[in-house]
Amino acid sequence: MTTTVAAQTGDPAPTVAAAGHAVRRLPSMPLRMADLAVLGAAAGVVAMTALPSVIRAGALAVFIALGPGAAVLTWVRIPRRALLSTVPVLGIALVTMVTIAAMWSYRWSPPDILWVQVVAVAGSSAWWYYRRGTSVLEAARRWRWRTVPGVAHRGTSVVRRHFSLLLSGAAVALWAAAVPGLPGVEASYYGLLFSGTGPLLAVSMVLTSWALLVALRDRTLVPAAAAIGAAIVVARVTTFAATDVPLWDWTYKHLAVVDYLMVHGRIMADGTDIYAQWTAFFAVWAWFCEATGLPAMTVAHVFAPVIHVLIAFTVYSAARVVGRSRRTALAAAYLAEIANWVGQDYFAPQAWALVLGFGTLVLLLASPRSRACGVLSVVVFAAMVPTHQLTPFWIVAVASVLCLFKRARPRWAALAMAGVALAYLVLNLEAVLPYGLLSGGSPLDNAASNVLTSGLPAKDFTSAVVRTLSVVVILSAVGCAIWCRRHKRPVFTLAVLAFSSFGLLFGQSYGGEAIFRVYLYALLGCALLIAPALVAALDTAGRGARTVLVRTVAAVGVTAAAVAGLHGYVALWPMIYQTREQVELMDRITDGADVRTRLVMLRLGGMPTRLNASYAEVTLYNHYFDATIGFDLWDYRDPKLPELKAQFPTAEDIKTLDDYAQYDAFRAYVLFSEQSDKAVRYYGDFRPEAADIMKQALRSSPNWTVYYEDGETVVFRTAHDWDVPPQTTAEGAR
Repeated sequence: MTTTVAAQTGDPAPTVAAAGHAVRRLPSMPLRMADLAVLGAAAGVVAMTALPSVIRAGALAVFIALGPGAAVLTWVRIPRRALLSTVPVLGIALVTMVTIAAMWSYRWSPPDILWVQVVAVAGSSAWWYYRRGTSVLEAARRWRWRTVPGVAHRGTSVVRRHFSLLLSGAAVALWAAAVPGLPGVEASYYGLLFSGTGPLLAVSMVLTSWALLVALRDRTLVPAAAAIGAAIVVARVTTFAATDVPLWDWTYKHLAVVDYLMVHGRIMADGTDIYAQWTAFFAVWAWFCEATGLPAMTVAHVFAPVIHVLIAFTVYSAARVVGRSRRTALAAAYLAEIANWVGQDYFAPQAWALVLGFGTLVLLLASPRSRACGVLSVVVFAAMVPTHQLTPFWIVAVASVLCLFKRARPRWAALAMAGVALAYLVLNLEAVLPYGLLSGGSPLDNAASNVLTSGLPAKDFTSAVVRTLSVVVILSAVGCAIWCRRHKRPVFTLAVLAFSSFGLLFGQSYGGEAIFRVYLYALLGCALLIAPALVAALDTAGRGARTVLVRTVAAVGVTAAAVAGLHGYVALWPMIYQTREQVELMDRITDGADVRTRLVMLRLGGMPTRLNASYAEVTLYNHYFDATIGFDLWDYRDPKLPELKAQFPTAEDIKTLDDYAQYDAFRAYVLFSEQSDKAVRYYGDFRPEAADIMKQALRSSPNWTVYYEDGETVVFRTAHDWDVPPQTTAEGAR
């Protein structure tokens, strides 16, 4: 795929002097990477000052996004179309490798790590200026004008000329009006779009779709970009604006790892959890929070919108690299945004690895025209390997196919990636084996969800919505690939991106989450395949019934996908919503807890059990200290487990729990929350009244006492502790 002109990729090339179009002149400055690196270094200096932590954190984010990547690209030339994603992604990769290397080498000093990086970035630009006999001030004199095509609106009203921007503005305004009325735990089982002012979010998302379609029809770029920004605000900023603390219980497990690194300045001991071997993501944010003073919980709270901005950059750049027009690239970025219902964008290694993975693919796509891109792709890939367990192996598979068929170069890049990934896996094999390297060769079994039961029609409705959306996206990509092939346009590379992730199902179920990862990975390729067809549909000439039908199908399809994707993203809201009171309560219970402490729940929800550094010692003493009921009473591998859970709690189960409190437990807590109770009813793996029966039994037992109660949040604690001297470390307890 060495030729990438629009006519060969199926992307209608814009005609500057076409009838009905005007030529606009916009300011443009030749982008000098040395100047960009200076801006990044200046931001890094601000991050080291005594300014408020929020300002310092913002400055450090700018440094990561601009400084290291631009410093490298000062000396390494790559295609301009790859720069938008490569500058921030390369910066993220380099910072990731620097911080994890500092942690591994016991050179952990966050201020010094930042200082060294700032000096290196600034020194790179200074040397470049010295060799060129120029300076950063010269950038201000290098402005020029360039022409871009746009629609002529002679005689049209202001509203008509700016209709797309007005739609995006209306979407954001409506979203802002809806946010104060969005419920928390009280949301409907059908999710946020069916609760309180939630329907306004759906209307807002519809408006962003229309804004994008109008902008694409009018061939206007800024309004199209504004529509993408509005969609990110409506779908992702909601997770910040409508909550006091981050969503998802798993977020707090990751915050606990960051807290451990910040408290102890070293990686957790082997055997704590798998994060002890894949620590790069946590090292980055421990460094970030220590260097700026910003609480890690604040970082986690704003994490999702930032990740989606980066994903939009990578999708846009990928489209540009394969020869798509700016219009089509913006369409691809929007499609990837609205179709992403998976919810893997919270504070987690998966989200970080996805950005690195997409950035690696952008460089591979650009490598036929720039060997340097192929080399840099290995650098970005190397940062991904100690970040996430699964994503690197998908990237290795894609790189191997592209290099084998000469769609990427140098061809040894795939071998280098495979070598790095396999070497790291072998070094940490002992940590992986308990989870299983392979879970069988049946794609159907591996594609099965980790949730096999359903307790409410709302659960069935949401499953139907997201499955339908996923199938439609994949089948649409298949149809667009066939369309491109029939028109003799290159499609092989994009098909590899879109469908290669399904190969993961031949080896791994990933704990029942493989199908979600497969869809997540496929979004880049699917968006690149569908976007040209969408633009072509809007460009269909004529006024006949066929033209109306094609445009209507395109508009309805995009709008429906946007609403369906949003619903899938916020459907679990009442179960994943956390309150500040619950988080503070669990912090009090777990911070400095005795290693023999046990935390018991029916289902996760609202009561995060791992959210500070103390989790590590407790986990080393008892790996299942916070396992749910299924792990406590029965063997979780028992084929009769669904039946046992459906009958829980029987009189024998209550007696087992009571005996445990009386004879075995040092200190145990049984946790109930409204979120957990809703999850029990929603998924139906326990009978609906299970929580109420348990609460009544614990209240009437002399072996348990109410430790905390506030509405639906109730915590029971063993009424007495064993007369055993308390141990404060796992080693001492042994």
